[in-house]
Amino acid sequence: MNAPVALHCGGCGRELGLEPIPEPAPFDCPGCSRQLTSFAGERGRLYDCAACGGQFVEQALLRELLEQREICGAAVPKRPLARDAALAPVRYAPCPACGALMNRANFGGMSGVIVDVCARHGVWFDAGELPRVLAFVEDGGLVRARRLRLEELERRERELRLSTIELSSHAAAEAGNAPRTNLSSLGDMTGSLRYPSDPAWSTGLWDDAKEAAHELLELIGGEIARFRGSR
Repeated sequence: MNAPVALHCGGCGRELGLEPIPEPAPFDCPGCSRQLTSFAGERGRLYDCAACGGQFVEQALLRELLEQREICGAAVPKRPLARDAALAPVRYAPCPACGALMNRANFGGMSGVIVDVCARHGVWFDAGELPRVLAFVEDGGLVRARRLRLEELERRERELRLSTIELSSHAAAEAGNAPRTNLSSLGDMTGSLRYPSDPAWSTGLWDDAKEAAHELLELIGGEIARFRGSR
């Protein structure tokens, strides 16, 4: 996007340095079936299609690129980019490395950039998507996405704890050990619970249900700890 003789980027002012030389790649473009070219990074490779502009980035290299943009964005905040509202036809592309259909995902959950992900090998970006993703990360998009995800997990944890309390209270009442506590006023979720009237539930199935609820609470707690540690 810069003049061939330019020494610095016309957009950010960084020194351009030498242009990398592409190497032939053993993969074909999943969009136009042309052979990709390969560029080596410190942690992995980027594969580029000169015909349609698509790019496939290996997982390790993509993590490095995102970490660099996130650090830079924290030091020099940028204005949010306008999202592209154009709707492209939905299609599932095969991974250039293994041929398995990749999963479509909104990068970061809120970037508006729909990428194709192979969990084993990398992420496919259509023409122009990789710069948009890097700009989103540099603007703090991943930080905001993690914060929203953490808030959602904490909300689910609160609701599940209320459900577990209601479940335990109902089981005790069915077994005749204690009067049932009515917690339906504490939230729509607990108020919408429906319990079977069969006394057999009080002999073991309630305990299984409570154990499953506690296991789910542990999973959500682990996710919350992970997201808090990544902020």
